[in-house]
Amino acid sequence: MKVISIVIATYNAGKTLNRCIDSIITQKTDEIELLIIDGKSSDDTIKIVESYGEKVDYLISEKDKGIYDAWNKAIKVAQGKWIMFLGADDMLLDNCINDYLSFLENGNHNLCDIISAKCLYCDENGKIINKNPNFKYDFDVFKYYMNISHGSTLHNKNLFKELGLFDISYKCSADYDFLMRRRLKSEFIDKYMIVMQMGGTSFSLRGVKETFNIKRKYKYCSFMTDLYYSFKDILSIIYNSFLLKLCKF
Repeated sequence: MKVISIVIATYNAGKTLNRCIDSIITQKTDEIELLIIDGKSSDDTIKIVESYGEKVDYLISEKDKGIYDAWNKAIKVAQGKWIMFLGADDMLLDNCINDYLSFLENGNHNLCDIISAKCLYCDENGKIINKNPNFKYDFDVFKYYMNISHGSTLHNKNLFKELGLFDISYKCSADYDFLMRRRLKSEFIDKYMIVMQMGGTSFSLRGVKETFNIKRKYKYCSFMTDLYYSFKDILSIIYNSFLLKLCKF
């Protein structure tokens, strides 16, 4: 029986995919399945995936409508009770799978919606450049901004049966939209579990705009409050861009 399904959505991810998959299969057990949903890559992505043989449990490569469309496809075929969504440029830290499994084995977590953990940030070469200790889900904070690491979070598969799938009209922030649909029951593992590469849609102005629109959609806060946190997100992007440029010197 599969406990955790690890999902990677790929599109022309050949530059970073090896390090991502390697970080998984070196600690993968029979309780873990690895699903790769590819958007019809034109580089060597598929060749890389196929080189791992049966260590990759599920692979499909076809045109899609973006990362959240790929994630939705994975949810429909995933066999694990818990689902984790990794970027093709993310990496699992050593022993983290064992840490997740040990946590799940100790206690009854069936009624829990998500289990979050901490992550580190790296540059395009995998060098650690930043870390954020506050990745514990708290709805009274989450309604202001995304304060959890989505990549290091386990999602109870039953949550998708209740709340539906990701809204693919969002290209950057459908994960935030999904988790905003109601107050969630959560638990927290106070350990660093993954390394996430800075940049991409998670650190973009389009992402800020989508997040603002999502907050206005649910209206948990006032317009001015949502605007204030969007401004803080923009400042964070500027700061992170500065860090990335600094690391190149």
